[in-house]
Amino acid sequence: MKRIFLYLLVALYSSGVFAHATIGVLDINQALFNTDAWKQQVQELESTFSEDQSTADSLRQELQELQENLRINAPTFTLNEIQRIQEEAQFKQLQFQQIGERVQSTLKTSQNQFLERYRNLLGEALNEIYAEGGYDFILRSESVVVSGFTYDITSEVTAKLNELITGLNDISQ
Repeated sequence: MKRIFLYLLVALYSSGVFAHATIGVLDINQALFNTDAWKQQVQELESTFSEDQSTADSLRQELQELQENLRINAPTFTLNEIQRIQEEAQFKQLQFQQIGERVQSTLKTSQNQFLERYRNLLGEALNEIYAEGGYDFILRSESVVVSGFTYDITSEVTAKLNELITGLNDISQ
């Protein structure tokens, strides 16, 4: 009987504690990749790949023209002409795909380097938000399914990261 009473007391106390807990929820990727520093890096990447973007746009247009030409004129073309157009289209499609893969690879590498460069500042920003907000827990957003007593602190962490990155850049200059 004492054990049952003890279990009930612990259960009631535990639910009471969690009902008053302040839990922050953080989307780490959103916090990092909404920073001013990342937005600036994306602008630099876009300017680096502007020529590739122009090439991709041209290839897309040429592919559409080839497909339209083939659709309209296929009945009047010889098999050799059709095969030549299809081969040309495949070659342009391959070029287009290679540009996309190169851009995606560079973007992924940049994201990983950015994460590594600012990993410590992310921890520092998170600790400051934790202390300032009086949170009992901070959980990653992926681990929270449903809860009625959580606070999304992602924008706060992003703002703190912006401050810390700016301070770091000011010191290094």
